[in-house]
Amino acid sequence: MAIYHLSAKIVSRSRGQSAVAKAAYNAHDLLTNEKTGERHDYRRKGEVLFSGIFAPKNAPEWAQDRQALWSAVEKREKRKNSQLAREIEISLPHELTQEQREYLIKDFVRENFVRKGMVADVALHTPHPDGDPRNYHAHVLLTMREIGPEGFGAKLRDLNSKAQLEAWREKWEHIANRYLERFGHEARIDRRTLEAQGIDREPTVHVGPTATQFEREGVQTERGGINRQIEERNQQREELRAQHAESVKDYQEHQEAAKQEREADRLGAAQRRPEAIAEKGTVKRQARQIDKDIDKGLMKTAPRLLKGATKALEGALDILVGAPPVTPEQRRAKAAEQVEREKEAAQEKPTPAKTSAELEKELFEQRFTSKKRGDRVRESYFERERER
Repeated sequence: MAIYHLSAKIVSRSRGQSAVAKAAYNAHDLLTNEKTGERHDYRRKGEVLFSGIFAPKNAPEWAQDRQALWSAVEKREKRKNSQLAREIEISLPHELTQEQREYLIKDFVRENFVRKGMVADVALHTPHPDGDPRNYHAHVLLTMREIGPEGFGAKLRDLNSKAQLEAWREKWEHIANRYLERFGHEARIDRRTLEAQGIDREPTVHVGPTATQFEREGVQTERGGINRQIEERNQQREELRAQHAESVKDYQEHQEAAKQEREADRLGAAQRRPEAIAEKGTVKRQARQIDKDIDKGLMKTAPRLLKGATKALEGALDILVGAPPVTPEQRRAKAAEQVEREKEAAQEKPTPAKTSAELEKELFEQRFTSKKRGDRVRESYFERERER
């Protein structure tokens, strides 16, 4: 951002000041105070970038002469505490060229001072070799009275207010920024305080030409010491701000890395999900197949288990209560049942084919075995009855 500075102060006899001396200093010229005969020679300070006097169109011709103008001011003011002149100090944008800065200050002076009836003595200074190289500035020395064809008139006391100073500051901001924009510069000036602009920097104090000269000669002044302390505190602020910015950057990088890692995990899980779903489906299908196989096996073995259990229960009852007499029809039914069981067993587990003779022999043996068993059961039954 370009440098903003516009300040106003009164040149007054009560402070031991002289309008002629101030004009000579600003213009780096030789002037003589005709009222006192005192000479003020500042030509040794070198030439200024520009100097000139701007007066209203109806001003007398002598108002264009620096020596005559400020000598007339000194003669016009009679009191020992008279206010002789008003000085406006303005920082010029270093981004502009010398010609552009000259046109800028001329436009501002004509618009805000000359049209109000004042005479303006303008001088443009370059930065001091030992100072800030951006410090191009202007000194505008204004008459306190309006001027007309007959010379000086009444004092313009309403221009001493803070509201008027703020209005000049605002107008300088606007016209300077318009020049910066016109000539392609992004920099802008801002009349607001650093705090109002949201800038965390402590402002320095104005040192003034005398203290500045002492500082350049190596003599430390009170105001210079104050500014050095302020600059040290501002440097500490910058270091803390840089450390904070670095910490914020590290935190943001860590957060971004964690976010990318979570995103990678999410994408990986999304890619693995179809495989997991397929694997889960396979497991379910296998479990269902196992259940089917178990159910199928139970359907095959349940009838045989039931028959075996029934047979065992009948045998147990025969032992406990004795078996009733078996009729020939029951024996034939049991034999037929036995044959059916054997056929079922043969269907489930193929066995080698038997001849008819072998089958008749096997059937005979089964019947003989059943007859003998029935005889034993009856004998046991009748024997228990006799014992009772």
